[in-house]
Amino acid sequence: MDVVKAVETYITKLVSTPSAMKVLLLDTHTTPIVSLASTQSTLLSHQVYLTDRIDNKKRDRMSHMKCVCFLQPSEDSLDALSAELREPKYGEYYLYFSSILSKPAIERLADVDEFEVVREVQEYFADYAPLLPCLFSLNHTPTSEKPLYGSSPNIWDSLALERSVQGITAVLLSLKKKPVIRYEKTSGMAKKLASEVQHRIQAESTLFDFRLTQVAPLLLILDRRNDPVTPLLSQWTYQAMVHELLGIHNGRVNLSMVPDIRPELSEITLTTTTDPFFQAHYLATFGDLGTSLKNYVQSYQSRSLAQSPSSINSIFDMKRFVEEYPEFRKLGGNVSKHVALVGELSRLVDRDRLLDVGEVEQGLATSSGSDFKNVQAVVNNPVVPAWNKLRVVVLYALRYQKTQTSNIAALINLLLSNGVSREEARLVYVFLNVAGSDQRQDDLFSTESLLAKGRSALKGLKGVENVYTQHTPHLSQTLENLFKGRLKDTNYPFLDGTGTNMGLQRPQDIIIFMIGGTTYEEGRTVALLNQEAGNSLTGTRILLGGTCVHNSSSYVEMIRAAAEQFPASVYEPPPESATTAPSLNLNLGGVNTTEDVKVKTRTGALLTLISACIILAFTTMEFFDYRRVGVDTSIVVDRSRGQKLSVLLNVTFPHVPCYLLSLDVMDISGEQQRDISHNILKKRITQTGVDMPGQRGGDLRNEIDKLAERRASGYCGSCYGGQEPESGCCNSCEEVRQAYTDKGWTFGNPDGIEQCVEEGWSDKLKDQADEGCNASGRIRVNKVIGSIQISPGRSYQAGSRTFQDLVPYLRDDGNPHDFSHTIHEFVFLADDEYNPNKRKIGEDMKLRMGIADNPLDGVEAKTTKPTYMYQYFLKVVSTQFRMLEGKVINTHQYSSTQFERDLTKFNEGENKQGVFTQHGVAGSPGAYFNFEISPILVVHSETRQSFAHFLTSTCAIVGGVLTVAALLDSILFATGRKLRKGVDGNVKLM
Repeated sequence: MDVVKAVETYITKLVSTPSAMKVLLLDTHTTPIVSLASTQSTLLSHQVYLTDRIDNKKRDRMSHMKCVCFLQPSEDSLDALSAELREPKYGEYYLYFSSILSKPAIERLADVDEFEVVREVQEYFADYAPLLPCLFSLNHTPTSEKPLYGSSPNIWDSLALERSVQGITAVLLSLKKKPVIRYEKTSGMAKKLASEVQHRIQAESTLFDFRLTQVAPLLLILDRRNDPVTPLLSQWTYQAMVHELLGIHNGRVNLSMVPDIRPELSEITLTTTTDPFFQAHYLATFGDLGTSLKNYVQSYQSRSLAQSPSSINSIFDMKRFVEEYPEFRKLGGNVSKHVALVGELSRLVDRDRLLDVGEVEQGLATSSGSDFKNVQAVVNNPVVPAWNKLRVVVLYALRYQKTQTSNIAALINLLLSNGVSREEARLVYVFLNVAGSDQRQDDLFSTESLLAKGRSALKGLKGVENVYTQHTPHLSQTLENLFKGRLKDTNYPFLDGTGTNMGLQRPQDIIIFMIGGTTYEEGRTVALLNQEAGNSLTGTRILLGGTCVHNSSSYVEMIRAAAEQFPASVYEPPPESATTAPSLNLNLGGVNTTEDVKVKTRTGALLTLISACIILAFTTMEFFDYRRVGVDTSIVVDRSRGQKLSVLLNVTFPHVPCYLLSLDVMDISGEQQRDISHNILKKRITQTGVDMPGQRGGDLRNEIDKLAERRASGYCGSCYGGQEPESGCCNSCEEVRQAYTDKGWTFGNPDGIEQCVEEGWSDKLKDQADEGCNASGRIRVNKVIGSIQISPGRSYQAGSRTFQDLVPYLRDDGNPHDFSHTIHEFVFLADDEYNPNKRKIGEDMKLRMGIADNPLDGVEAKTTKPTYMYQYFLKVVSTQFRMLEGKVINTHQYSSTQFERDLTKFNEGENKQGVFTQHGVAGSPGAYFNFEISPILVVHSETRQSFAHFLTSTCAIVGGVLTVAALLDSILFATGRKLRKGVDGNVKLM
């Protein structure tokens, strides 16, 4: 982002066409732009033999010449161009404008081009002055005639706003950047400018149709009022020092006032593009500059000896002398220029005692501070100019505005007695009212911060490189926060949410615009940061610009001119000023502003009582809020591994007997639990839901054990072709049934099996055929995706598939079976809930949060068809309660979605909406609970406000109520006094 190259490219393009002898016409705005970006020799190389101003009425007519016009599309320039085209002095005109040309302006030019001499109209976006590759200016130094501010420090002058929008737009277009925009929140001017620039970008969307980058460029709009210190300081680096003491205007320095200056040095050019010594040392400190200049002079002396007549002894020496003489003469002129310039700087430093003044200034501008006596000494010194005395006092007032009001008042009185006029001294109040601590967004000094004092002490132990360059501009801290992602959106918001999540990304291109003007010290900071970025891998590029480039004189003059447009109160002492502060408002008499505070009134007493009641009420509410325990909810990733879940269930099946009911668990890990009986209780119930009297699930087993005791030892029953167990024997009907299941056979005829006949299996099954079953208990499952299946008949595996023995369930024995059921309880438990105390706390917290109910509790499903399948899809979410006393309870919640279907219907046809539905044949009767584990953990944490928060809120309540009450009392007192004066005046007239 080199603005010098960008503008230089534009200038080269516009003077290259046409390829013939030509005249270059400029206006007051584009003349300095061309002079900064190009040289006379460059223009001559492109056949530009005459450069003139468009408003010069005395130009000669030269019809054989072509004319190139480079103008700003302002009203004055368009008027001058219209007059030129009505009476053209040249054969052809090529019109180039420095910013966007409006459609009405184009139509206006077309109307006045009666002779059709205009050959080309283009926009070359060079509507700014490129001072350095990383620094540009809009050349708008505010004055009374061309103000920056409107009627207050937060309001733009309309012309200044339009000029700034045009300049920023030109910068963006010349660099081909479409940025996101951030601005200083407390600055109304910054927000207004950001909105106008964004509106201009949207209105000219075709011009801003650039290639997108991974991270969008950033336009950061700042306000000079947030850092009034930097432009007030004496400068001690080469470029900044020349601008402070002599002034640099569009790359030129006027030395005509320097004693005994040679005529050819009365005005010099000082730019980095044409001066190699200045390019190498414009950032150097004043101390280093002396050494560099000495080496420069010695180098010139050595070359002078090489060019002396005594050194020319051959034809080769003569040829070398002729070739190098122009460069040698240029070097000699450059050496003379810098010697004269540095000599004048040294003279001014000695004359104005700037070393003493600068040391005090640096103390005031940095965290180290400066003693009141040192400032007094500067003000009392008769050799120090009144201007420097005023600057020091303004710096002291800005730093200690809230803490040393009496000293500020004493210093203002001291100024008045040491040659500073009242008109100048009142600027101290203007600075405090315009750019004081109440108007600044950021803290420049941190005078009361313990951390700042610690840093200052540490810096004092280490020492500093140069006592006169201790100060770093506030812009440096802003950029550091931006680079580290600490530039808060609350203080520097993105415009209308255009930079969502951009605060977390480091932009590669940063364009900073300073409303109210920037400084060369800030330009030096940006240049050094760019040098560091060029040597690193990050490669962040920074460009700084402003409405102008200030020195202390132009900055104070801007504030002085702006104050004339502001309300008269800007000249009054700020509210926190000491009573000894002199009244310097020349338009007001001495007014006792504290009279309303000293007078006791009934209204004041009433407001005091009301305020006390309000404070008591609000403080009581704040205390209850402080004691109340709240719950904060957050969501994090569940990082638990290898855990298990407990499922507590209680389900009744009124039309399925217990001997047919099988409970299986399968999960995605491949683990299968078949026909679970451990921790599961199956109770036989009647069709009405009443427990069978005197029946337990173990009765049949007890009788089998008795039968085994009666059999002879060594008895080995046949498995009737089923899958034999390891013992090779099936000594009970249940073992034969299991062997059949393992073989994949159905167990349909127990009457043909010896063991079943002896045990009376068929009779018992017939007795239970019309019964129901209640299954309850607790099962353990892996914390992965799985399924709990309650189905008729035992399950068995054939190959990679699982099947159920449905023959007994579907046999027509006169007792219809179906899977109607009622879910009394279905809960997922964590291991913490095995502890009764923790489970009680967890249940209380769930009840408090309103999540105590389980989705499946109390669910009823009814059907009359035996081949009916019920599916429940459960989403299990881990939940954690963190109590105020430090206890942590883990539990679970779940959500449920139900789906049911008749397995005899594979094709349901089209519904009312014309949607065709078809099911696969896979499926078995039963109730299937398919659960899935969510990867998130919901954390509910008990919280309570800290005592510090309670104390701060209480102080805010007291201060706020008293402030409002004081304001009301002041208004009522002033109104009553005016009414009384009016009544007294009427009485006197009568």
